[in-house]
Amino acid sequence: MRIAVVRNPVAGGRSGRKQWTPLLAAFRARFPDLEIHESRSGGDARKLSRELALGPYDLVLVAGGDGTISDVVDGVLGSSRPDMPLAFLPIGTGCDFIRNFNLPTDPMALAEHIASAPLRRIDAGLLISRDAAGTEQRRHFVNITSVGISGEVIDAVNAPGRARILNGPLRFLVHSALAILRYSPYDFEVLVDGMLVHQGRLALVAIANGGWFGGGMHITPGADVADGMFEVAVMREEKVIGLLKLLARLHKAGHVGHPLLSFHKARRVEVRPRDPSRFPVDVDGEAPIRGGFVAEILPGALTVRT
Repeated sequence: MRIAVVRNPVAGGRSGRKQWTPLLAAFRARFPDLEIHESRSGGDARKLSRELALGPYDLVLVAGGDGTISDVVDGVLGSSRPDMPLAFLPIGTGCDFIRNFNLPTDPMALAEHIASAPLRRIDAGLLISRDAAGTEQRRHFVNITSVGISGEVIDAVNAPGRARILNGPLRFLVHSALAILRYSPYDFEVLVDGMLVHQGRLALVAIANGGWFGGGMHITPGADVADGMFEVAVMREEKVIGLLKLLARLHKAGHVGHPLLSFHKARRVEVRPRDPSRFPVDVDGEAPIRGGFVAEILPGALTVRT
């Protein structure tokens, strides 16, 4: 099997670099012809994967976190060979998308698992938005797109130049708590398959292909990456103390059943800001778009070995 690796060398910081050494040794032992391609700047993984999808490879292996995986998915699905198979090495701050699969944690076991895993098809999402000039923009995502307080958390987690004293889930947890303490409600509309399900103030809407975000928060436990539907969570809680209580319950899906939280199955979701100045968007742990958007599910669009 000929494999090209797209690696984000800064994913996960110091911890990510430590994880990479045994992973590389295990995969080189199993796949001697492994080729490593490292991203150098924002958007580079998308360009690399679009080029590699056309090459003589049987698999593109993504070594990075959720943002790197999302960029590679966008690159492959935007290429002339969108059925190029992908597999994943979890190295990153959040690694939430990987939680949707029962992958071994031992490097040698993971290499053997990927070598023998059958190809399968899973869903992806497509975001359609417009830039400041009014030009339509299209961006694929694979895990969760959300708007609201999660967008502010992502801005804080990814802020350039910020010292990474904390990494992984703890980094998300601390910045989530800090964002909640500064919180004031957002104002936008949410349409699910053409039906208006919310208009006005709220804390968060999550449009989910997968079940986890924010370093292990099980925001949408009903999500399934291969059912051809989004799971949409609308969180109407507007009080700081209420959000802190919900935060404490998110990792174990203890928020399900909360009276100010609703879940919806959908193929198409539109989110419209009523206050454009406060509309922070999080796409797979990054912020590649601004402003209102439409999200469409792409059933079975992605080929993976998981």
